[in-house]
Amino acid sequence: MKRIWFALSTAGLILATTSMAVAGGSAAGEDELQARQIWWTLQHASDLEDNLIQVDVEDGIATLEGAVDSQKERDEAQQLAHVKGILGVNNRLRVRCPGEY
Repeated sequence: MKRIWFALSTAGLILATTSMAVAGGSAAGEDELQARQIWWTLQHASDLEDNLIQVDVEDGIATLEGAVDSQKERDEAQQLAHVKGILGVNNRLRVRCPGEY
């Protein structure tokens, strides 16, 4: 399973990647590529700044976990996660309560 965390803020970007066993041309390699594409897409979405979202891709299914500021951001993240080759998105993002981080 590929796991990519990203935090978007005006201060900077934190990226930690675990389970990086990538074999060229394998299903694991394709999952990793798709996870990175989703990460890049979400990173460049201005509405999603200041959010911490975990992106996992396994067998073409993307899973998003973490917290966002609104239902609109939750829906946008799900829509943006449909990069080429993604068969479905399991959106486990939760909407934060006001004042919660």
